[in-house]
Amino acid sequence: MSQWYRIDNTGKIFHAVSSSSNSAVFRVSMVLTEMIDPVILQDALDVVATRFPSLMLRVRKGLFWDFLEQNDAILEVKKETDYPCAPIERQENNAYLIRVLYFNNRISVEVFHSLTDGGGAEAFIKTLTYQYLKLKGNELTPDESIMLPSEEPLDEEVEDSFVRYATDSRLKGLSAKDPKSYQILGTPLSPRGINLVQGQMASKALNTYAKSRGTSLTGLLTSVLIQTIFQQRHGINESEIVTVAIPVSLRKAFPSRTIRNFFSVSNISVRVTEETSMDDIIKEVTDQLIQKTEKSYLQEGIDRFFSFQKNPFLRIVPVFIKYPIMRFAFNWAGESRKTLTLTNLGNVKLPDSMRPYVKYMDIVLYPTKKSPINCGVATVNDTFTITFARAIEENDLIKEFFKNISHMTGLKVTVQSNEWGE
Repeated sequence: MSQWYRIDNTGKIFHAVSSSSNSAVFRVSMVLTEMIDPVILQDALDVVATRFPSLMLRVRKGLFWDFLEQNDAILEVKKETDYPCAPIERQENNAYLIRVLYFNNRISVEVFHSLTDGGGAEAFIKTLTYQYLKLKGNELTPDESIMLPSEEPLDEEVEDSFVRYATDSRLKGLSAKDPKSYQILGTPLSPRGINLVQGQMASKALNTYAKSRGTSLTGLLTSVLIQTIFQQRHGINESEIVTVAIPVSLRKAFPSRTIRNFFSVSNISVRVTEETSMDDIIKEVTDQLIQKTEKSYLQEGIDRFFSFQKNPFLRIVPVFIKYPIMRFAFNWAGESRKTLTLTNLGNVKLPDSMRPYVKYMDIVLYPTKKSPINCGVATVNDTFTITFARAIEENDLIKEFFKNISHMTGLKVTVQSNEWGE
């Protein structure tokens, strides 16, 4: 009998809100020093797939909630031909909600967000790349940063950790306590697609600079983004605020080995005026980051997600009525209360023996209709990579961001683009 899983608390929202303009598909990539051999990559994927059962699933329709079921079809490696984070057409992907792509020296894993978050996708691509390099004949010595393909999956890896750590189901569900925020406007790319603009800097030097300004790397990036958005504003006024939504992995504050979704989102909001200095922005951002990553604040988010799932009304309403309600609530209490999203995988750990074969790593977060520019950050081998994904023609904001951060830090930024839509 096939194994099946309830969709986790966060995943249910992505099922409800995904659309042609909101694919809910994100990407993590590992860029190697040599061209990818697709045959060996397929062999590696065949081995690794069994290690991650909570990713090897198909969606089944239910009356009250959709659910996920074990998928025994072959997950095929494919050469990348489409734009990044395109909607996953299940009939073309053996019904999987995950795809593995290659292009030149890049391995990419694209995932429908109902399956997992950045932490789960990071674990998967590290194991896949490790196995690929092993099959290529390289001598690798694993460490605790790799989930070995030979290991049996643990029950903890497939648990819904929101259920495990929820403490108060009396909290209301979606919250609208964050004020509405300035939204980036632009001309949608035609044909529809996603343009990537990627910048790279020396990670240690950037971290050192952030500390010299009394903040973290995430705090520095958020501050520069807010300043740049204000500089590039079109119609923004002092009654509006700029909000950067930052996904926060819950695994550190609430120990968990789950490969499924286990994250919260902290909205960092600043009301900027012509008199607001960069120091003012950095202080406000840093104070909010400290407050909104405290365990008590994150616990409230867990309880809110859990109570949302347990809402008696939502439990008894059929999916065809429930999903439009959830989509409206998401746009009202989520999308309208952020300007863009910044997701940071942090400093990705690899075994020392694996590092010489890896150039850099990146993460791409899909843009949406109300948030047409988003960005993702990953660091490996002292290479900091920030990737902007945009679904609009206008790219002045991105250009100005790189100018601002280079001018501020004095560090060189190497910029490249996939040239989609240009």
